[in-house]
Amino acid sequence: MKSLRLAFVALMFLAPLAQAQKVAVIDSEMAVLQSDAAKKYAQDAEKLFAPRITQLQSLQADLKAMEQKLQKDGPTLTESQRDSRQLEMKRKVEDLRLQDRQLREDKGRSDQAELGKLRPKLEKAIEEVSKEQNYDLVLERGAARFVKPEFDITRKVIERINKMK
Repeated sequence: MKSLRLAFVALMFLAPLAQAQKVAVIDSEMAVLQSDAAKKYAQDAEKLFAPRITQLQSLQADLKAMEQKLQKDGPTLTESQRDSRQLEMKRKVEDLRLQDRQLREDKGRSDQAELGKLRPKLEKAIEEVSKEQNYDLVLERGAARFVKPEFDITRKVIERINKMK
């Protein structure tokens, strides 16, 4: 009974495919990421987050230098000096992890906000290209195992997004 239901559901999804006269595919992620707006955002984000990335790299370098100094000076240090340095290194590691996590979260939120702005443009571009090319059905590229290149409208959609303001 369960397999009969699955077969019925599959037929419901495949029926439009059988009736479709012209089918296209799109790689939506590629279309968004290759758009001029996304490339500009990537450059702007790089500039925006560069100081924090530099700060993280500096913290990493400080930590590495502290490790090397501890290894070098280790035999001559008292136990309390060694413990003190290890505690300082532990605090730096925790600070590094915290700042790294905050940077990743901030960058992720920024990326999602920008993608949210581009999503309506993507949808509109897909709709326009589909109507222009008279496609009956447009599928996500990942849903198809094989597609002839002439049925992939990703490049056309990228061009359309780039023309939008």
